[in-house]
Amino acid sequence: MHSRLARVLSVAAAGLALTCSVAQAQLQLSGRTTGWFTDFGQPNTTVVNAADGSSAWFATGIPYLDSTQSSILFEGQSFTNVGSGDPIHVGLFTITNGITLLGSAAAEAEFQLGLELTSPVSDSLFLSTLTFSIDNTPNGGVVGEGGGVPDSFGVTFVQPAPLKIGDSWVQFSIVYDPLETAVPEGESIVRGDIYVTFTPIPEPSTYALGGALLLVGVVAYRRFRKPGTAAAA
Repeated sequence: MHSRLARVLSVAAAGLALTCSVAQAQLQLSGRTTGWFTDFGQPNTTVVNAADGSSAWFATGIPYLDSTQSSILFEGQSFTNVGSGDPIHVGLFTITNGITLLGSAAAEAEFQLGLELTSPVSDSLFLSTLTFSIDNTPNGGVVGEGGGVPDSFGVTFVQPAPLKIGDSWVQFSIVYDPLETAVPEGESIVRGDIYVTFTPIPEPSTYALGGALLLVGVVAYRRFRKPGTAAAA
């Protein structure tokens, strides 16, 4: 009897797992990433945001001789039919450490990261605010000849909250590792990715099936117990 009950419950568990797996496999997302830098009106700083959020540029500092400003560039990416565990944007930011006059660059930049979903729903989503810290160091000599101290670019943010799309919870995860990076004078690095995972939400019918299977198990257990109880008496 124990063996038969175990088989029934094992088949039921497998069926429930298959139902959730199918629901997860069916969900796919399409759209594009968006973003804007906040313009605080800081001295020697320029902020340029595309009206549709497709690109954003933050540049700061007074260039030394023929160098450039330090900058953070965002360029949105489109994604199509993305499944659970897949990236939707690889390389969020291109960070450039320009050679600028000491004390002329802003110490902070703020960026609003979002999404424009086009499938399976059309919606504008806010993901998170990323706050960049910029540690401007003395150049300390001739760049490329042992001089030029790297500047440190750090970032802080809060992971987006999960949201419900169709029959799944959708979690967008920002990956930024390491959170603080030293960038040599006059050089650039690329940092930041976004991944997405889905967690199926069981339908009411799934809960009903689970309850029915539990009831079957209880009844079978009682039937198994009755003969033993009588014999003991």
